[in-house]
Amino acid sequence: MTSSSITVIGADDPLGEAVVREALVRGVPVHATAVRPEQLPTLSRELSVVRARPAVQHELVPAINGADAVVRGLSPQLGAEPTMRVTDAAIATARAMREAGVRRLTAASSLDLAGPSVVPTALRSLLAPVHHRLHHGGLQDLRRLERLLAGSGLDWTVLRAGQLVDLLGTREQRIVPLADGARGTLAREDLARALVDQALRPGEGPRVLAVTA
Repeated sequence: MTSSSITVIGADDPLGEAVVREALVRGVPVHATAVRPEQLPTLSRELSVVRARPAVQHELVPAINGADAVVRGLSPQLGAEPTMRVTDAAIATARAMREAGVRRLTAASSLDLAGPSVVPTALRSLLAPVHHRLHHGGLQDLRRLERLLAGSGLDWTVLRAGQLVDLLGTREQRIVPLADGARGTLAREDLARALVDQALRPGEGPRVLAVTA
């Protein structure tokens, strides 16, 4: 599917920028959204950027029109305070995709939905209550994302990852079932590569997978 084009929601997010760069390196044309597109570097003639807020449907539609797939390039954010950031953006994206007639979507979520992902298994049950208090708001928002997509009618895949770091990618990332217990940190580039991989192929069950390196 090298002739396919993708839309990246949130090219001004560090993850979104990594997704854009990964797609362009593969020769995949990219339509992207950014709140402040003038601040983005001109990476390629194969990149077009539309000014759009992630949670505003009518602003997203022009960027999604004509694409073969959409990648949510918004980094999972964990925090204690209640938030609808991910939920609102997911609703707007799903509605914009239906309006544009585009079905394939990939998005990032967090392995922390199953408990702290960067501590040994033996300590996870002890730290779970503290972890829940510190990250409850962000985790609830990500749970709503996955539930919304499950009922969206779209062809979707969610990739859960551990804490993202800015180290160089390994280029050996693996996509595994959640039951395999992938844990730990993950280079942002590796998650971006996995998101593009999934965007360029039809989704297959299970829809929620883990990324590890």
